[in-house]
Amino acid sequence: MGIVLGRVAAIKPVSVHAYFDKIAFWVTKPLDISTKTKLRQHCGHVHIGNRRARFNRKFIQRIELKQPSESSLRAVAGLPSAYINQAEAALDLVFKSTRERDQGYEFLDYHLVRRWHGKRQQIRVVAGKAETRYDAGRYAANSIITYKENHSRVTGELDCIHIEWRAARRKAVRSIGITLARDAVRFDFHQFWQNRLLLFAAEPERIGRYLRNRRDGSRSRAADRDDKKQGWGGEKQRGYGPGNHRSVRPLASHSTRAQADQR
Repeated sequence: MGIVLGRVAAIKPVSVHAYFDKIAFWVTKPLDISTKTKLRQHCGHVHIGNRRARFNRKFIQRIELKQPSESSLRAVAGLPSAYINQAEAALDLVFKSTRERDQGYEFLDYHLVRRWHGKRQQIRVVAGKAETRYDAGRYAANSIITYKENHSRVTGELDCIHIEWRAARRKAVRSIGITLARDAVRFDFHQFWQNRLLLFAAEPERIGRYLRNRRDGSRSRAADRDDKKQGWGGEKQRGYGPGNHRSVRPLASHSTRAQADQR
């Protein structure tokens, strides 16, 4: 799939697949049997919970769709009261081998950042085979989750990296372009990831200056001779990355850096 290959060309996946990993919505009337059947036929999994929503008690049923197809999204768009308040836009990057997948994951772990985030954002990697990487807390409105999978959940291809953008609240869902249910049907994955799949390389001098300013409570704008050395040490600390406010440069490719700085 060519929609985001320009962004991930540095790690050379053999294929890229964009889709919704999950869509969750509320309705004011329970789904009829025909709609339930159609959704179950065209989704990876469907979970239906019968309870009232805390934010509005008119909504009495919550439906969660895993890997919904276009036809299932159209069925949701046909429901007059469908209220989407959770969405997960996903990318599956498929590689030739497990080794190339693992190398690609390391590259993304180091360079993948999110432009908008809270001041307390921390990158956390859970130990294990998947090495799940979270760039925000569990209850954050927006977050990027990245992990290794044995195979793509939509195509079955082996050696996959799964990346997903989780929009966990109504405001977050609207911010990614889904205001009405029909917006999910015509969702522009290309534009979405073009704006959000950001790869950056750090400058050790600027990392060192940031650490020095934080340590000394200063606001120096110029690096001194020790900043580069300190910066290299800071780069090696897992969890201290571009998303944690260090100054960075956008990556044009694995070996070439763009010239424009972003603060």
